[in-house]
Amino acid sequence: MDLRRLLALLCLAPCAAVRSAAVRAGVHPAARLDTPLAAPRVSPRMRLRDDALRFGVSAALAAALCLSPVGAVDSSEGFEQFAAQGGVMKANPSCFFEQCGQQSKACFSNPACLKGITCLGNCRGEQLCATQCFARFGSEKLDAWLGCTLEDNECVSTGVKQDTSAFYADAPPVAPNFKPEDLEGKWFKVLGYNPKYDTYPCQTNTFSKTKSGGLTNDLVFSVPNPKGGPAWQNKFVEQMDFDKGPQGKASMTVEGKMFGLTFHEQWYSIGKGEGYHIVAYKGDTQQGPYEGAFVFARDRDFVTSPNGVKLMSEMNAQIARAGLDPKLMLPIDNSCPESVTAGASATDDIKEKLEWKDVFELTEWFRPGTLKKDANFDPNKM
Repeated sequence: MDLRRLLALLCLAPCAAVRSAAVRAGVHPAARLDTPLAAPRVSPRMRLRDDALRFGVSAALAAALCLSPVGAVDSSEGFEQFAAQGGVMKANPSCFFEQCGQQSKACFSNPACLKGITCLGNCRGEQLCATQCFARFGSEKLDAWLGCTLEDNECVSTGVKQDTSAFYADAPPVAPNFKPEDLEGKWFKVLGYNPKYDTYPCQTNTFSKTKSGGLTNDLVFSVPNPKGGPAWQNKFVEQMDFDKGPQGKASMTVEGKMFGLTFHEQWYSIGKGEGYHIVAYKGDTQQGPYEGAFVFARDRDFVTSPNGVKLMSEMNAQIARAGLDPKLMLPIDNSCPESVTAGASATDDIKEKLEWKDVFELTEWFRPGTLKKDANFDPNKM
């Protein structure tokens, strides 16, 4: 029997029966499985354990997906605000195995990717927590699964249309006479305003002019591995239009894809000088709206260089005129370590061990609020 049919059958029974069926399988939800899901099984006992785990994954998904939405949340925010208000996601069970079957199989058969999903579920949409999950378990497989299930096919959705017009209406004043050519070439982000998004190590941005008069931004940044070892290096391209946006307040409008989800941003050029450019921004994804600011510089060591020290008061004045606190600008580490990886390696995958609690925590990904939130949850301790 394939997983789709098993889910369909399980959906006919009460969710409590699904959990009791898992108990009858003979393994307590807190019991640890020391063998990775993808590793071969030889003995009958290990084969039974593998079957039980696969059943547990199906049961947990069914428990999550069979639940009917309760109540409605009036929210124009993304996943983060929706979950914070107690919203219940809407899910289409067949979508995971039909429209996103390839991505689901690749992720669910990979211990690191599967733990990444449960990690994100435990975050309840909180963005800093989610970033830590990506630092711990990030990979192209996880990105592909998120992109397919959340964005491309909306296997899971809030059911609430996002409206960010008011968020973008409150924009910082821009400096006059901005031109896309001002940003052409290679820059380093040397100062970041929002620690959730702006202070990743080793951030390089290379802007190239397009035929339409806009820019492409080839962006590279690293997410440190909290367990040590190579940092997770991310590369993506932003498409930038020389457009003021719907509110008429932006210097440029931006679109790109990060962690599997498309983002939209409005950039505001709030200052520039010899060897530097200051940008504030507002953006949104399905996760929710966000904002921040950063300082670009041609020199990776600009902040501590004699020229940077000399120009700091000038930069601070421009940052303050935009309504931001210069004291909140944090330095970015641009030492750029040589040891990086494009995602969880095969060795990392083997090291990750699945527990039964991981199986049942899948429920929280598909149905926020089903399981009690752990106030002390720390992705770095998974």
